[in-house]
Amino acid sequence: MHLSGKTINLISEDYTATIVTMGGAIAGLRFHGRDITMPFDPESIPVAHQGKILAPWPNRISDGKYSFEDHDYQLAITELSTMSASHGLVAWKDWHILEMTSSSVALRTYVSPIYGYPFLIRMTASYELVNGMGLRVSVRALNEGSTPAPYGVGMHPYITCNQALIDDCKLTMPFTKCFSLTERKVPDQEVDAASLGFDFTHGRKIGDTEIDHCFISSEERRMNTVLLENDDLQVYCKTNVPFVQLFTPAKLGRKCLAVEPMSCPANAFNNKIGLVVLHTQQYYTLDYVIGALEKNPSKA
Repeated sequence: MHLSGKTINLISEDYTATIVTMGGAIAGLRFHGRDITMPFDPESIPVAHQGKILAPWPNRISDGKYSFEDHDYQLAITELSTMSASHGLVAWKDWHILEMTSSSVALRTYVSPIYGYPFLIRMTASYELVNGMGLRVSVRALNEGSTPAPYGVGMHPYITCNQALIDDCKLTMPFTKCFSLTERKVPDQEVDAASLGFDFTHGRKIGDTEIDHCFISSEERRMNTVLLENDDLQVYCKTNVPFVQLFTPAKLGRKCLAVEPMSCPANAFNNKIGLVVLHTQQYYTLDYVIGALEKNPSKA
């Protein structure tokens, strides 16, 4: 046991992955020996929620306050700069190992009832390395309580082209809509991504662009691909959830790009956008894949 819980090392022909039980986080993912997620030392506390599972809400709830079914709730403020409750309740919980093979692991924890969230949610997360695909992740929630529960989920991986500066990498993504933000970093209104300088539909270098915005899928069932690439690697994150947060982290040296699949945007417990209501014994599952292709195999 260490600061990030227990360490699980997975291996396949093409990939290796390091998963830690604290927060069910991806501590590292490599393709043919090259980093495709930003790694952190499993014996440390990671910066900026690296690789962690975010539930029962991703992103922020303003003032930690919300109402649900005629009841008012107050959560602890965990981000003072925006006065919000940030990134849920399980990112700093130790998940238990259910089963494991050389290339896969399944973890479980509970969203335990607290005054600000008096609901009981069982969470399971599975990670599997698949040759020719990458790391397949599935996060499932089951309402084991006796009343409906508001719910949202996300995950916080940072993809990287072997820690190259993202300024020099090309970003391609299909999203044409995103949310503008208030000063407290919650969605203001839906706008054209191009109006904020975020038109990457045909692929272009990121340069000095700063992003910390939620992008909107035009079709919920469509498998959306965010692609980061340079001369050596193409790294992709594929997901069919309706929202994806992108973030260019200065605190990680702009060597990676957060690509966060989410079931809802920030403040969904209040604005109700994408909010899932889990009834008793009802499931919700988030699925996504991170993988890569080599552009110059001879350099591996």
